[in-house]
Amino acid sequence: MNEPITPQQDHDRRIGRLEGIAEQLDRRLESMERAMADLRAGQRWILGILFGVVGLQLTTLLKVLN
Repeated sequence: MNEPITPQQDHDRRIGRLEGIAEQLDRRLESMERAMADLRAGQRWILGILFGVVGLQLTTLLKVLN
């Protein structure tokens, strides 16, 4: 049962592990890319609201001063 493995079998096992690691890294990077895209979309909303509020404040200030 405990037969020694050949260099080719050892090589195949190592390649298989490396392929598994590469696939796992690919999945993790895809998930990070999606999260970054979601953050960017949220930042756009925040910036839009911020500019809107600043514009409203400036408009109100100009109306009060005139």
